[in-house]
Amino acid sequence: MIIIVGAGPGTPAYLTPEAKSAIENSRAVIGGGRILDAIHPPESARRVELPSNGMAGAVIQTLKNELSEGDVTLLVSGDPGFYSLAKKVTAYFGSENVSVIPGISSLQLMASRLRKSWAEVAAVTLHGRKRPCMFEIVKKMRNSSALMVLFGASEDVASHVAWLASEPELASAWAVMGWDVGLPGEKIIESSSLSELDAASHTGRLAVLWLEKSGEPKAVEAESLNRRGVLPDEWFERRERVPMTKEFTRSAVLSLLRPLEGANVLEIGSGSGAMTVELARAVGPSGYVASVENFPAAAALARLNLERAGLAGRVSIIEDSAPRGIPDSPFRAAFIGGHGEALEDIMGECFARLETGGRLALTSITPGATSKALAYMDVMGVSAGFWRVHSSFGRKVGADWLLHGNNPVDIIWGDK
Repeated sequence: MIIIVGAGPGTPAYLTPEAKSAIENSRAVIGGGRILDAIHPPESARRVELPSNGMAGAVIQTLKNELSEGDVTLLVSGDPGFYSLAKKVTAYFGSENVSVIPGISSLQLMASRLRKSWAEVAAVTLHGRKRPCMFEIVKKMRNSSALMVLFGASEDVASHVAWLASEPELASAWAVMGWDVGLPGEKIIESSSLSELDAASHTGRLAVLWLEKSGEPKAVEAESLNRRGVLPDEWFERRERVPMTKEFTRSAVLSLLRPLEGANVLEIGSGSGAMTVELARAVGPSGYVASVENFPAAAALARLNLERAGLAGRVSIIEDSAPRGIPDSPFRAAFIGGHGEALEDIMGECFARLETGGRLALTSITPGATSKALAYMDVMGVSAGFWRVHSSFGRKVGADWLLHGNNPVDIIWGDK
């Protein structure tokens, strides 16, 4: 039997009587060196220290070795049910072979220091894990009373905080940083906003960040529209199976369609509304965007993102299939982001609606659609352009940067 004991912050004062009894009666106690030093297992127990690096990978083999001699106790920091090794251990050995004794999590400790309820608090961990999608963090923040972020190595905390603060909705949140909460040397640092938090003012073994919403969401959204360049992918609300034109592609397409200030623009395939929002930003208050979308879920999501951006008044979402739903109006520019099997028919209708000198641009992720679009440009006698874009984005890891590749995208355009 494996007994997983939650050691809380890592001092005997926070151990429950049940946890103390389990440790005192253990044949073997396994854990990280810091926890073992702080908890002081009895001398009669075999002490097995896990490596400081690769602990998650070593724990299974270590447990297998020790179980051959009898029951074993595994010490984990915080509570076993809160971002610990317990999930991995239980999945491998089976719940019937595991007993769990709860401990106090960092979320509970931080809430107690702030005299806050943690009933509706969401949590994200950056402790030994790569950064999740910013959109997922923002979504958790919106749907919760507060958000708590767990950090790993102290030298990475400042860069993680700067990354979180790059999102305006998080940057404006009330922020409290807790260092070594529940341990000697505990430090609580409060700031009126995450962007004002001095993340490098203290270091320690473990840091946790508490964020609470502040101000009206719409004011935060409007502020983000003043950024240079296109909005990041993480800004947009997303839904499964609703496509989104990615950040680099939006930027490239906009560069081909500009200038758009004051223009009427046609879009085929609203999707999540990412390109729709960018077109609405580009046309300005005197311009207009007509976007044709056949799927109700996508149309609803596009409207939501437009409302968040305060741009719903510049856009008409037409819930219909193309080319049938294309309005009989002149447009200076047109963009085809989704087309299905009717690509040539849609391109023909778009060219028919373009003003003289107007430009049509479209994106493709399949060679067949690209060939079909280029061939149709030839049939129409249009002077076409074609880019195949292999883009990558950088993510900082420690002191260096790693590149992560996006899927290649073809961008085709032609002028009337």
